[in-house]
Parts: sequence; C-alpha cells; structure tokens
Amino acid sequence: MSNLVQSHAAVSSGTALRGGVIAVVARKEFLELLRDRRLTWMAGTFLLLMLGAFLMGWQQMQHTRMERTAAQNVSYAQWLGQGEKNPHSAAHFGQYAFKPSSPLLFVDPGITPFVGVSVWMEAHKQNEFKFRPARDATSLQRFGELSVAFILQVLAPLIIILLTFSAFTGERERGTLRQLLSVGVHPLQLLAGKALASALALCALMLPLAMGSLIMLLPSSEHHVSIDNLRERVILMMAGYAIYHAGFIALSLGISALAKSSRKALVLLLAFWVLNSFVVPRLMIDLARGASPTPSAVEFQTALTEARKVTFGHDDTHPAYLSFRNDVLKQYGVSKVEELPVDFDGLALQEDDMRGYRIFDKAYSALWDSYAQQERIRSFAGFVFPLMAMQPISMGLAGADIEHHNDFARAAETYRRHIQGITSDDLVRNRKYGNKEYKAAPELWAKIPAFTYQIPGTRWVWDRQNFNFLILATWAFVMGIIVIFAARRLSPV
Repeated sequence: MSNLVQSHAAVSSGTALRGGVIAVVARKEFLELLRDRRLTWMAGTFLLLMLGAFLMGWQQMQHTRMERTAAQNVSYAQWLGQGEKNPHSAAHFGQYAFKPSSPLLFVDPGITPFVGVSVWMEAHKQNEFKFRPARDATSLQRFGELSVAFILQVLAPLIIILLTFSAFTGERERGTLRQLLSVGVHPLQLLAGKALASALALCALMLPLAMGSLIMLLPSSEHHVSIDNLRERVILMMAGYAIYHAGFIALSLGISALAKSSRKALVLLLAFWVLNSFVVPRLMIDLARGASPTPSAVEFQTALTEARKVTFGHDDTHPAYLSFRNDVLKQYGVSKVEELPVDFDGLALQEDDMRGYRIFDKAYSALWDSYAQQERIRSFAGFVFPLMAMQPISMGLAGADIEHHNDFARAAETYRRHIQGITSDDLVRNRKYGNKEYKAAPELWAKIPAFTYQIPGTRWVWDRQNFNFLILATWAFVMGIIVIFAARRLSPV
C-alpha cells in the first residue's frame, strides 16, 4: 500500500480530526502539482503572460491618462482665450470633453477601445463620440488584445482544467482510488482535499497579480475616482473572479469523478471551455442583436435629423419660430419684438434648445435602453456558460462597460447644456434685439468651470451588476452540487 494510503489510514483511524484527512489529501495533491514539470512550465508561461498583460495595460493606461488630461486642459484654455465674442458664437465654438481613464482599465479595457474617447460639446447638437482607439490599432491588435481580464476569464479556466481533469480518473486508473476508499477515506474528504489543493495552486498563481494591483493602485487617487471607490471595486472584482474560478474547479472535479477515463474527462472539459470562451459569446452577441436591434450610426443620425425638424434653429421663417414669437409677444403684452424688455433672439435660442433637449433625450434613451436589453439577454446565458456573467461584472467594476460610457455621455451633455444656458441667458439679459455687434467680455467664459467627471461609486455599479453576480453565484452553486453528487457516487468497487 502506498504511503498516501497509509497516511489516510492513520488519520482516518480516529486518532486525528476529520479535517486531518483533508489536509493530507490537499498536501499530497499540492506536492504532486509542484513536482509535475509540465504544470511547472504551464504555470511559468501563465505568469509571464500575466506579467506582460499587466505591465502593458498599466503603461497604456498611464499614457492614455496623461494624453487625455493634457487635451482636456488645452480645450478649456482655448475656451477661456476666446476674447470678446458673441456668446452664441462662443457656444458654437464649444469645448471637447475627454473621457478619463479608470485606474482599473489595465485589468479590463472592456469596450474602451471600440467607443470614442472624446465628444465635441457645441450649440444645438449632442454629438457622437469620436476617435475610437481600435481605428488606430494594427490588424493584429484588432484580432485580439492580451489583457489581464482575458487571462483570468479564458486562460485561468484552462489552467484549472489541466490541473484537475485527472484528479479522480487518475486515481482510478492507478488503482489508488479503490485503496483510499477501502481504508475509510470518505469521498467528500477526498473531494475537499483535492479542491483545496487546486485552489491553493491557483491562488499562488494569482498572488503576484493581486499584490501588484494593490501596490500600483495605492497612489492612483485622482479627481475623478477616490481610493475608497477603487478599493471597493477591487474587492468586488476579486470576489467575482473567485466565484468564477471556484465554479470551474467544481466543474472540473465533478467531470473527473464522473468520467470513465482521464481522456474522456479532458475532452468534455475542453469542449465546455471552447464553448464558454469563444463560441457562445459570439452566438449570444448575434442573438441579442436580433432580439433587440439597434440602428447603425447613419440610421440613428438620419432619424435624429428628421426628428429635429420641429426645432427652428436660426430659421426665423419656421412655423415653430413664428408660433413661439407670437406667444412671447402675448406674454409680455407688446406687439413687436423690439418692444420686449429682453432680447428675443436669446429667448428663441433657449426655446430651441429646450425642444432639442427633449428630442435628444428620447433618442439616446431609446438607444441606450436597446444596448441594456442586449446585455441582459447575453447575461442569461451565464446560467450555463459563466463567462457571459463574468465579462459584464469585470468590465463594470473596471469602469469599461457601456453603462460607464453612457454615464460619461450624460455628464458631458449636462455640461454642454450648462454652457448653452449661460451664453443664451447673457444674450437675453444684456443684448438689445437687432444688435448684431454685441460681444460679451472674456469674464463670461470664466463663469463656466472646467469640465470634470466623477466615476460613479461602487453602489451604482452594484445596482447594475447584482443580477450578473446572482447568475454567476447560481452557476457556481450548481457546479458545487454536481461535484458533491459525483463524489458521493465514488465507491471502492
């Protein structure tokens, strides 16, 4: 009988606590993993990839952050340096808003490379974001970008599978499983020990990443995100990945306990891994688009242009303009706009803006609702394929999902409307109707503070990701039930 069986017999004879068997199994499994050269090379490759993705992501994030901060400062300096100018012309001159980089983008860039990084805030228009990083990427980069999230979501489960696929089938093929169970080792003790050893091995691989992330994030407090916000996001992200990986450990051990041979267990697990990592995500994207279609950029702008025909802009022959003028004259009890105590053109600009705001809000809300519906449809697949739930959790906590992008777009639009309100109000109060030469002093531009953006707090993220956490936890729980069922079926016969 092997030393392992003798050790199991000793601790299961009643002289040791029940947990002693689990500790012996875990120690034996962990030592075997360390002695396996194939797994050592695999772990080394994993760590090198992780380190490379970590450093490249961090460097890119730092570079992007400096570029956007500098560009934002230049844009505001140009706004302040306009000199004397008609306020409405200044509103047309506008400013650029540059989306700040979340410090956690080095973990998961999410949709950031595929959406614009800046938006021009000008009069009368809620513009689309421009300058998508993916447009400037090489063909190889567009095929796929190595990131920490990709390694954790795709490569880490593969490592788990390769670590555990023969956990029970290997014992059965060597004949040691029958010996272990015959001397009184309970199947659940054997399962717990193997699961503990796998978890410890995975933690050893993840520890450098966790420590490096914490060290690099400590000095990362910026005006748009607090240290408390970052810490809470990191904790939730670690919890999400822990559930995700624990579920894969349970799945792999369960298949190993049920399969007749190591080869069959490996084939089944790799098939699931391929479906989860590559096939299902692509299928769910197409399914979500079919169930909740969104217009193309051209179609959206065309529909927006058609809807804006009810606004009059600078067209003083537009029926809406004439109707508004009559209403204003009646309100002030005068017969001509020249008799108004305020500037009518300023009032008309304010009215036109208010009509435009309602149109923009309706159009963009419908568009964003469609995107949110697509995300919900994709998430439901997470009950079977957990990557569909893990991806939005990771992107959301990294500040790189569509919800964060839309939140920034709302903040930029609010700022644009503030510019409109200040400039149009100055016309209403200070310009006489018909005075085309009126110019405001540069002090007016300084009344509008520089654009700033605060990344939402963790509670905001949780409200949008709690369902995905529920899906992920449900999947992991079901995997736990399956592996316990599979372990209980083990017998010495």
